[in-house]
Amino acid sequence: MVCAGAAQAQTSNSSDDMSTLSFPEMFQKQVVEGSEVHGRVGFYDFRRWHDLNQPYPGQTSSQAKSGDNYNTENTNFGAQIGITTGRIYGFSSGAAFVYERGLYGNNAARTKLNCNLAGEGCAPSGHTVANLTQFYLQFNAYGFQLRGGRQLINTPLAGADQFTFLPRAFQGVSAVWRPLDTMDRMSYSGGGSAQTGGNGAQVNKPSPDLNANFETDQYLPFFGPGASAMTQPEWQVFGAKITKREARGTADRFVDANRYLSNVNGFWSLGTSYRDVLSNGSQVVGQYYHYRFQQTESADYGEIGYMAPTIGSGAMAWAPYARAQVVAAYNADKNRIPDGINSQIYGLKLGVQSGEVGFSIFGNFSPVHNGSFNHGQMLHPYTDLSGVIYTDTMNDGILEMGPGWAAGARIDFTPTDNLAMYARYVQYRAKYGHYHDFYFSGGSNNQITDASFTGNEVRNQKSEGIGIGITYDLGGIYKQLAGLKIGDNLGITKFDGAPNFYDNRIRFYYSF
Repeated sequence: MVCAGAAQAQTSNSSDDMSTLSFPEMFQKQVVEGSEVHGRVGFYDFRRWHDLNQPYPGQTSSQAKSGDNYNTENTNFGAQIGITTGRIYGFSSGAAFVYERGLYGNNAARTKLNCNLAGEGCAPSGHTVANLTQFYLQFNAYGFQLRGGRQLINTPLAGADQFTFLPRAFQGVSAVWRPLDTMDRMSYSGGGSAQTGGNGAQVNKPSPDLNANFETDQYLPFFGPGASAMTQPEWQVFGAKITKREARGTADRFVDANRYLSNVNGFWSLGTSYRDVLSNGSQVVGQYYHYRFQQTESADYGEIGYMAPTIGSGAMAWAPYARAQVVAAYNADKNRIPDGINSQIYGLKLGVQSGEVGFSIFGNFSPVHNGSFNHGQMLHPYTDLSGVIYTDTMNDGILEMGPGWAAGARIDFTPTDNLAMYARYVQYRAKYGHYHDFYFSGGSNNQITDASFTGNEVRNQKSEGIGIGITYDLGGIYKQLAGLKIGDNLGITKFDGAPNFYDNRIRFYYSF
């Protein structure tokens, strides 16, 4: 039924009668003329001061005596260029190429926490990364997409994590299905003709869009006050089998490894997301994903959210909302993680949102489970600090530190369509912390234990995360500059007993 819908799209929904065209003419009109180019090009400058991984206090005595502040600096230019072809009989393809070159680099200490620009550890000037991060074949029908090859996915515990030009890419097969769109297509008579309702009235029902965007969104579209009521909810089902990944450091190939272990078979994932805007203006969102990270662990992520109808009107209109999340990891591969995995993270976010200002408070809690890895820590082998956990900051997160708690607040200010600013503060308490030691690996024996941490264990480790950011689209000055953006994000991390860690990221790029 779905395949038949795709074939019908080539005739009834086309402005021309495709049956009169030869295959080369049809290919030219639909595939070539229907292709689109997109991407970004520009400059990134990332600076870190007191980059304390070698984790404090795990540095060697010789390093401590050297007076080295563990500063890293890197300036790069680059581009990410992608193309998607038009569709013929439901089939299309896509590709994306990334190029980065270092203009300046300073990382004499070779600190472990890297800049992820053009190579591990803030590569020196002149280092280049060039790779084909996407190259896939795709089949689309009404409410359905099947994609195979190199591709980007953005789910809560497996995502592109793109804060530089280079995303984390995956190789495998993924499928997205929107059941309500499929049912709409099955009930559509075609050609825009009228249908008879139950009371005998004639109604015109538009055809579902064959060219709908089926991309996954790990953040689940953020609430916005005053959204128009939906004629039907957005309900999406996702499934994937990923075999390899591309690291974001020295990315020149796809590998059968995750961020901790080598020689793994990738992962399976199955999930669903839901969003609806009701007639009274209230909004409901929800998502659930299950993962089987092969040779590592199983994990689940769930989230629900509700935004109340708008209170007030005009510039004073605002709406309160609440969101809650649960993450769990379990069923570890005992050959790779002998201590096993038993970990949960619970989160709650409460906020208000207007057209220009947003404010929220949030917290996460992770209980202690003695006898499991780091007394209750989970692994996240295909993401970094991605902002999915409510208390994530630029350089810190309860997902990385292990059991404990975190709480904070954030304010967003968007006075115009071209200018956006935010500030946030989060306080953490890790029951069994190791400072910045987030990037340990299985080592030569390809196993992860409590001994895998480089830094010493710190009981009840306190830390604070501060984030400040601003982004401006120069289209606010001249409309011809729309898409040219400049942004600056500053992250400050305060660990008890250690100098403050500063991370500043300046981006100047053009999106198209």
